[in-house]
Amino acid sequence: MKQKLLLLCKSILLASFLSAQVKNPLTSIRPQLEKVIGAYPGEFSSIKGEQSQGEPNTIEYASTIEIKGSVESKVIGYPSKTKIHWLWEAKLLVTEDMELLKKQYKVYYNDIAGKSLLSKGNINSLHATTAYNAPTEELRLWTNQFRINDVTGEYSKLVVELVAEYDKFEWVVYLRVYEKEKDEEMKPTKETNDRYRFGNEKK
Repeated sequence: MKQKLLLLCKSILLASFLSAQVKNPLTSIRPQLEKVIGAYPGEFSSIKGEQSQGEPNTIEYASTIEIKGSVESKVIGYPSKTKIHWLWEAKLLVTEDMELLKKQYKVYYNDIAGKSLLSKGNINSLHATTAYNAPTEELRLWTNQFRINDVTGEYSKLVVELVAEYDKFEWVVYLRVYEKEKDEEMKPTKETNDRYRFGNEKK
């Protein structure tokens, strides 16, 4: 009788475990994203942790705000002749499974788009700048950008970017927050380190 009861308990635990595995593992990234956006006007200074060794010609700090389940989060500075351009970046997912990439990328996209931030209702909701761009095996890089509905305020140049790229035989999904001039306001520049200011890719 005890053996049957023990076997039944094990079966219940196994069923619960398997059920948890098939559920979407994503916890909403919006609470942490809202905190990052809140730190944007101050160039992310309030969420900079310990300084670390970054790529050449960059300044890098660990981020004190981390997305649950992400690989890493950091704040990166790109010095130019006139200022340091700051960017917050989280590596959300690393996988070799293309189908998992497609699924999770769309889930992240839906979690970001069209919902209010900063407890100010629709005036501060994020909206996609273009139609949804889904990852495909033919391309090595995809990006979807979002802007906040703040036409003239301190968030008017803020961009939230969801990126998927193929790197060293793995698919990587990044979430980035940075400043970018609006397309109609862009002007030529000779700066060699203005990559994120004007939305050029890191790689």
